[in-house]
Amino acid sequence: MIGLFLTAEVTSQKSDQAETVILHHDIIHNPATCFHFELQWIGTTARCIEDQLKQWGRTIERYGLKLVEAYVDQICDIREQNPLQSCYPVRLSVPPPIVHDLDKRVPEGTQTRDYFESALLRKFGFVLDIEAVSTYPEQIDPIYSYRRTPFKYSQWVHRSGVVFAQVLGGTNGFLFLTNRLMAPGRMGTSLKSKELRPSVLADEVMFKFNDFCNLPANLNGFYDEEIAVLAPIPEDPPPLKL
Repeated sequence: MIGLFLTAEVTSQKSDQAETVILHHDIIHNPATCFHFELQWIGTTARCIEDQLKQWGRTIERYGLKLVEAYVDQICDIREQNPLQSCYPVRLSVPPPIVHDLDKRVPEGTQTRDYFESALLRKFGFVLDIEAVSTYPEQIDPIYSYRRTPFKYSQWVHRSGVVFAQVLGGTNGFLFLTNRLMAPGRMGTSLKSKELRPSVLADEVMFKFNDFCNLPANLNGFYDEEIAVLAPIPEDPPPLKL
């Protein structure tokens, strides 16, 4: 991956000195995932960073995007960084079905590993954050300059930004993590009650997802719907007559 660094000197009437913020993002980007940026700063006040995030957030909302502060490492390693926070497991009461020749029945370039798990996350408003390193072909060695270590599991983020999810696969299902970095001011609305706090909204998303996955009837119906929209298996061409 190729990195691009932009240095911006921030000045305002709130500070009597110039403050510098370095914005880093990768030029090469997969449009199926989120855009990733990293901020670096030395000798810059927290107020300056907060003001910049608010300004950028208001700007990108015009284009239907949302600014979400995220963890640098994968969520399954959160206990190594914060022993007081852990992931919430969600298992599947019915394992995803095995579809013969699935790679031939989906649009070209579609990732077929964890196909049904990914479709289920999209159903509940999640967007792909970053793919697991094992999803790439052996001849490709992806390196993300904004990530310190490769991801073991594909990671998704809810459109609200309040919760992350990783796909374990099979009946093991998923890991969920509340985004404790999500400040209330990022919700795009004035918080007038406890029900609108990020942590409360994260619990609502996770519990609804968990309730859905606990009922076999829900999952079987969902699998049938997904299989129904797959393209038919292409027939082999007839042998040439000599």
